[in-house]
Amino acid sequence: MNAALPRYRAVVLTSLEDFLGAASTLRGSGHLPFHGDAWLRAWYATLGLSEGRQPLWLAVQRQVGPDWRDAMLLPLVQRRVRGLREVAFADAGVVDYVAPLVADDWHGGGHDVPAARALWAALALALRGYDLWRVEKMLPQALAEAGGTANPLALAWRTQAGEMFGNQFSVSGPWEGWRRSLDKRVRKEIERCWRVFERSPEARFERVTDAAQALALFEALERQQSERMASLPHYRLDRAPYRAFYRQLLAAGLADGSVVLTALRDGPALVSALFGVSNGTRYIALRQSIGGDAWKACSPGRLLDEGTARHLHGQGLSTFDFGVGDYFHKTTLGMVPIPLRDACVALSLRGLPAVAAWHLRRRLKQQLKDPRRVPARLVSAVQSARRRPARAAELEAG
Repeated sequence: MNAALPRYRAVVLTSLEDFLGAASTLRGSGHLPFHGDAWLRAWYATLGLSEGRQPLWLAVQRQVGPDWRDAMLLPLVQRRVRGLREVAFADAGVVDYVAPLVADDWHGGGHDVPAARALWAALALALRGYDLWRVEKMLPQALAEAGGTANPLALAWRTQAGEMFGNQFSVSGPWEGWRRSLDKRVRKEIERCWRVFERSPEARFERVTDAAQALALFEALERQQSERMASLPHYRLDRAPYRAFYRQLLAAGLADGSVVLTALRDGPALVSALFGVSNGTRYIALRQSIGGDAWKACSPGRLLDEGTARHLHGQGLSTFDFGVGDYFHKTTLGMVPIPLRDACVALSLRGLPAVAAWHLRRRLKQQLKDPRRVPARLVSAVQSARRRPARAAELEAG
């Protein structure tokens, strides 16, 4: 290794408590709610032990004089998928953004890219024995107001623009000032929808903090969401491990304020419910339900998004994140897209065919947007890759 580069080593942590203890020193303004204690405890106790997953907690340390200091922490899982040993972030489809926890000085004051490659070399040594690491929805840098710390993995790997993107907006001053900054037609439409909703004397916005009431509201959210998603074959949030995860997170998160549960009601009727998480500076909306078509005229989803953000702004939050997806009402609220990166990294020779197939599929998917541009040789190559025994490449996303 070049003597001018920082020296790194990667170690496997033996318990979640060790990981959380180390994470407490790395959490800064850009850390995600998905890195919080309540989230990780709930995730590893439920989803982290389902579908063949086993926890894998890693720390990459940088040498500083005679000492080693944590430069990056990775909440991961391992599992065997179609013959390959796969590494993945702690996600399973419930996390909108994945990223390691990174110290601001992870590069030791040197150039980011060479330091990132040296860091990855040390991490790759710790991952010997595994075959593949596929990542979706990865943040290229921490989410922070003044530009977050670069993600070393995004610098060291060959990544591609993500197929999904996040959505956020910030309010630096009074709420009404932000509302006036919206397109006039959007602002007038929001005001009209609130008037329509509030015609009922029993219409109200509420944030639920009582544990029993929150559980009842969340169960209603689950029912409404499951009914709307019943036709989707891959919908999984109503499966037992997911239900257990959200209940454990709800119980712990209400207590420490990291879970935010809000609703629009018309008397006893649930018009819309919204489940989100917060790290004290950023709110991320995760699950939302709509009570039916009766309130369609007042766009309840958008109203609840705006009402929740307004409520949290009054409590000191300034950044509101409505997660991945391109729903129309996100655009109308003036949200700014958050770019994400995807990657598929071979950790062994056995993983190389899987990486090649992943890149071919991504390229073909892009080409299929214009069928006239699909080369016959590309189609043939994809078909050949699918026939290989090493089609362990066809991994299921965590």
